[in-house]
Amino acid sequence: MQFRVFFLNLLLSIMLLSCSLMPNEMKTAQKIMDSNPDSALHILQHMHPNLSLPDADRALYGILLFQALDKNEKPLQPDSAINFSVNYYQNTNDKPHLALAYYYKARLYKLGQHFDQATILYLRLLDIVHENNNLELLGKIYSDLGDICVLQGDFKNALTKHQISYNYFNEIGDIISANNKLLDIGKAYRLIKDYKSARSFFNKLLLLSHDSIIHGSVYQELGINFYNIKDHDSAEYFLRKSLNYPYKGTNYSIRNYVLADLYFDLNKFDSATAYALNSLKYSGNFVTRRECYRILVNSRYSLGDLNHMAMYMTKYQDYTDSVRRVENQTKTSVLEDLHQSSGAVSKTKQFMLILAVLIIIITVLSLSIVFTLRNRNRKKQLKLEKTEEKLTEKQLFLKDSLIQKLNENRLIHAHDFKKANLQERELISKEIFNKTLHLDNWEVFKKLMDKTFNSLVTELETLSPDMNHKEIGWCCLFLLDIPTNEIIILLNCQQRSLYKMKQRITQKLRLTTTTEMEQLLIHLSEDK
Repeated sequence: MQFRVFFLNLLLSIMLLSCSLMPNEMKTAQKIMDSNPDSALHILQHMHPNLSLPDADRALYGILLFQALDKNEKPLQPDSAINFSVNYYQNTNDKPHLALAYYYKARLYKLGQHFDQATILYLRLLDIVHENNNLELLGKIYSDLGDICVLQGDFKNALTKHQISYNYFNEIGDIISANNKLLDIGKAYRLIKDYKSARSFFNKLLLLSHDSIIHGSVYQELGINFYNIKDHDSAEYFLRKSLNYPYKGTNYSIRNYVLADLYFDLNKFDSATAYALNSLKYSGNFVTRRECYRILVNSRYSLGDLNHMAMYMTKYQDYTDSVRRVENQTKTSVLEDLHQSSGAVSKTKQFMLILAVLIIIITVLSLSIVFTLRNRNRKKQLKLEKTEEKLTEKQLFLKDSLIQKLNENRLIHAHDFKKANLQERELISKEIFNKTLHLDNWEVFKKLMDKTFNSLVTELETLSPDMNHKEIGWCCLFLLDIPTNEIIILLNCQQRSLYKMKQRITQKLRLTTTTEMEQLLIHLSEDK
């Protein structure tokens, strides 16, 4: 009996001792967070806090854990840890700690591409932080808001946010963060197409910083800047140079992607493919990945590798859907306007919120009733419509790719075309179209048009066996929206004989008017 009492007392002492040590471990992690963030993360991840820990310590643990994860560029998880911190500090009205909890919850939303939810939290956070005048945190908030504005395409607003962030970092003497903001300011100038100002910031940063990561990012941005102004040689030089420097985040993926795009423009399709695939091996955002798959689709199409093209096309569509989801989110500028006006209309807003909730409830109930009454045929019809929509998008992509390739070939010959006389221009036009559509090789042309327009050539040959190649060629050029003056050159005919050809095609298809004939061609070219 005495042994049992002794054992229970010993066990209780050990439990109490471990509980008392946990806050000390948190203090150690907090103390070394800036100097050794990896060690701080190791300490925190091995604590395994449970319900026996006081709520105040659990709340602080959530902030410290997310801070350590963020500094080590690790995924911010579990969200339950930071949610507990937010709820606790909201209830205790501890604004300094609430600000930190809000910040890491907003970062969680941002990294998860929920930019509207992140922005709302950042705006709430600004109200708290401005009161406490925490300049470092203000710099971080405006930096993240600038990043969100870039991804939403609001480049002028992004420039403003990054400039504000730079001012805060510069005021507290955080040179590394300030230099990173100078880089972002240069990027913003590039995005609003002020390439001269962008290059000025990049060159200034090369002189200010001796950090190899910064230098790699600057060479990367100089390469992109030159690429945007079509200086391909300089772009290639700086982009390839940037590959030799260390990087953070998604930068290495971006360097490879832009090089891939550059080589595609130069018709070096194998190199474009290699760099696009290499970009996908590294951490990248959804926009970069979508553009890599665009390059892969177009490169494989140009090389005649239709099997890989179809595979990459599916990936391209997936990332396009991600971009659309981001584009559908409420823009930062709109949320800022709403936030600024919320104080004056708080009561009305509360009433409208209640009314909106009631409307949503009523709407949900109504929709539930409506959908319950619908039969299964409607569901099948919706699935069919979605399938048709995807097929149509793929077909439009093939048509757009052909038109894009025509335009690219036009640009290649633009200088010669401008200097040529009328006869020489006709020869150049024929060369451009032959290179793109293979008009001089019927079998290749037929295969290409069948692929693009739902087996249109095969269908026309079946409907009207006496239609000749020139007449079928006109049908395909019409569906590609080629201007009449170019069709006349390509088919070696006159305006009047082209009109008669359309009449003959109408008769061979057993139709009454050319309008009916054109509508039939459009219908035949669409995916069924």
